[in-house]
Amino acid sequence: MSTAQIQEKPLKQEYPHPFKVYLWVLSFIKPYYGITILLILMGVTISGCELMIPKIIQYFIDIAYPTGNHQIFINLFMMLLLVIVIVILSTMAQNLLQRILSEKTARDLRLAAFRKTRDLGIPYFESMPPGQILSLLNNEVSALQEIYKTYMPISIQFGIYSVLSISIMLSINVKLTLIMIPVFVLYYLVGPYFARRAVLYGKQAADYSIELNKQIYDSVSALQEIRANGSQDWDMERHQNSVQSYLKVYLKTHLFSFLRGSVRRFCNNLGAIGIFAYGSVLAKTGELTVGEFVVFVLIYFYTIFVLTKIVSLATEQRQLLFQGGKLYTLLNSESAIIEKKDPTLLRNIRGDLSFKQVQFAYSKDKPILKNFTIDIRAGEKVILVGSSGCGKSTIVKLVARFYEPLSGSLTLDGVPIKDLSLKQLRETIGCVFQETYLFGKSIRDNIAFGNPHASDEDIVEAAKAAYAHKFIMELENGYNTLVGERGIKLSGGQRQRIAIARMFVKSPSIILLDEATSALDNISERDVQEALNQLMKGRTTVIISHRLTAIRNADRIVVLDEGEIRESGTYEQVIGMRGKFHQLVNGKVLK
Repeated sequence: MSTAQIQEKPLKQEYPHPFKVYLWVLSFIKPYYGITILLILMGVTISGCELMIPKIIQYFIDIAYPTGNHQIFINLFMMLLLVIVIVILSTMAQNLLQRILSEKTARDLRLAAFRKTRDLGIPYFESMPPGQILSLLNNEVSALQEIYKTYMPISIQFGIYSVLSISIMLSINVKLTLIMIPVFVLYYLVGPYFARRAVLYGKQAADYSIELNKQIYDSVSALQEIRANGSQDWDMERHQNSVQSYLKVYLKTHLFSFLRGSVRRFCNNLGAIGIFAYGSVLAKTGELTVGEFVVFVLIYFYTIFVLTKIVSLATEQRQLLFQGGKLYTLLNSESAIIEKKDPTLLRNIRGDLSFKQVQFAYSKDKPILKNFTIDIRAGEKVILVGSSGCGKSTIVKLVARFYEPLSGSLTLDGVPIKDLSLKQLRETIGCVFQETYLFGKSIRDNIAFGNPHASDEDIVEAAKAAYAHKFIMELENGYNTLVGERGIKLSGGQRQRIAIARMFVKSPSIILLDEATSALDNISERDVQEALNQLMKGRTTVIISHRLTAIRNADRIVVLDEGEIRESGTYEQVIGMRGKFHQLVNGKVLK
């Protein structure tokens, strides 16, 4: 297995063919065939009725008016009134159906994208900025929604109208109808140039929009750091540059869109001059009645508009499909971690972990783990130490199956982790990281995150075990206190103890601690360490830490260097080797 196989493919700059994306977009309509058929029927009805109006006018000019027959006039008036009512009702129904179809398909598309983000593994998100992912779920979905809401229904209706109107025009006079051909060809040769330029700048605008969203996300996320360093002016200048770049391309997009529309209007009016000139000759020679001429002119103006608009719609949709191509790529990305169709379920999980000749690398030219072999017994507390980049955090990620080993085996209770159910594996493991993520909800909700079915009594007991109950009760609203975005209203030690309380509620068999106390002061570390000691009792624990207080209490210390085990044993045994660990304790090796 190559390194590339373990990571999802990030969004590329080259995009799939628009036609492929368009078929994929239309596939979301499949569950709503009934609505789509009704939408088409409404389009046929509206187009047919709109074309009946000029024919009614023709009969009025050629028959009712010359004969002075009031009954024919009344009949035509009533028919015209009926047609207008049908058009209004059909248009209302069409708009409602368009809205229903666009909302349902956009909902399904957004849900599919959101589910995909849940399925994709950690490697994908480590290579994708959050702002870009948010843009995919918002901007790109909204762009594709326009296809369901506007472009597809209009294209269908315009296509139906074109067929019916050209048929009527041919029935009136073939020669006069042929004047449309050079007009349409002229627009087709010139108009798409401006449309392509509009699409080109539209693509750039979409990229700048993503970068702008990412920059806004970064500015909001790093607000504290920006203010602490007095970098508001720098951040504002960076934001203004992003806005200016986006605005410049955005205006070019609309400039060429305007030029495209101007070319369309010029071609339409040029054709009208030809029709008026030749039509008047036909009317004088008697080949065309006045009513037929009026009807032809009325139908021509809207038909040539519709034909040129169809070309414009196709070009405009390319821009939307360009944006949709990014979403298409996301939904067709391969997940790094694929669960077996029939995963193994363990009845009683002990917590024995075994690495055998495991090798891993994030990139081909930089191996992280080399033939890593270790057996961790159930209930054992093992601490990993070593300089930065030696593979400590990678081991934790492999146990949690965020990544797959390139070679070798990793087993839990003798069963390869890749054969286990991801749900059971993740429920078996409890992780406490250096940066604890708390949701902007109450303390109660954040603790219950470890076990959504936990009762209030379970949550309180977990908080007590995590040495968190005391400070929680000192808060104004106790367990109902809102912690703010990412737990900003709590101190670092308080956040860590909430995270540990989560683990007590979850009650996992295996605990993974990645620098859980490294960012805390001595007092906070003491409180958190006491909570961790309670949590680790009787559970298999893998710890990454540089704090001697944690290292001394470990059952076994494993010293890593360049992805290999250099030393292993109890604290006294390893310190007595006077090797890497001895240098680390004496501050001679960088962390």
